[in-house]
Amino acid sequence: MNKKELLNIPFVAKEKIANICTYKTSGNVKGVFYPENERQLIMIYQYLKDIELPFKIIGNGSNLLIKDNCDYLFICTKKMQDKIIIKDEDVYISTSVNISKAFKLCCQKGLSGFEKLAGIPATIGGALKMNASAYNNSILDHLEKIKVYKDGKIKYIKKEDFLYSYHKTNLNDCLILSAKFKLVKANSCQILSQYSKYIKLRGDKQPRGFSCGSVFKNPQNYSAGRLVEQCMLKGTSRGDAQISNKHANFIININNAKFEDVKELIELCQEEVNKRYNINLEPEVEIIE
Repeated sequence: MNKKELLNIPFVAKEKIANICTYKTSGNVKGVFYPENERQLIMIYQYLKDIELPFKIIGNGSNLLIKDNCDYLFICTKKMQDKIIIKDEDVYISTSVNISKAFKLCCQKGLSGFEKLAGIPATIGGALKMNASAYNNSILDHLEKIKVYKDGKIKYIKKEDFLYSYHKTNLNDCLILSAKFKLVKANSCQILSQYSKYIKLRGDKQPRGFSCGSVFKNPQNYSAGRLVEQCMLKGTSRGDAQISNKHANFIININNAKFEDVKELIELCQEEVNKRYNINLEPEVEIIE
């Protein structure tokens, strides 16, 4: 490994959590690497594994709750060069690309497949890792294969060769670099119409403000938000964190919430739903302590 190249990777010590996480909670993390290309991403990933320092790879940080001064370093992909290559219906997208950006370019080319997902504030890498979905459409629906770095080598994994389920995959042991999707030819105006429909649905149902999106996964045959609402928890606050009055599966940072404020509300929802319905709410948000 070239140590000079390693030192050239941008690094911010004591980075504010608000700069790497959509919750924008208070506090800092020990440090964040901001690789600018795939080579730098692989290099810092391998280096941190070799020296056995705990670290997390993040994109937009739209599904994270991070504790102040937690034990981890972070590798953030949001400053990397985005790459999108389109060949007929085949679309190759790098890990750092926002879903919304991928949608816009594919829409221009008359390719359908991302319109239901375009409102999710995630990168392609993060969406693949957690099998992001919206309105019965998953990021994996049109996936053919992914390019990963694993065990010191670049590998290609077909969709049928890794495990996935509702908001879950077994891709935590590798570094996702890019993905190939097979989309469907369609009229751009029709694609935009569908996109507008689902963006409106989002706006009508989901609250504005700093959050991680849905806090809990929906238990089978139940709505997590409805369960929390029936426990009369809408509007409940801890510090500057509040269970949304608009949708009870959202916890909003209304000013300068701390990690502890949000976590306390998460635990309160779990406790009350379990007490009333004997249902264990599983967090969709990844809690990093």
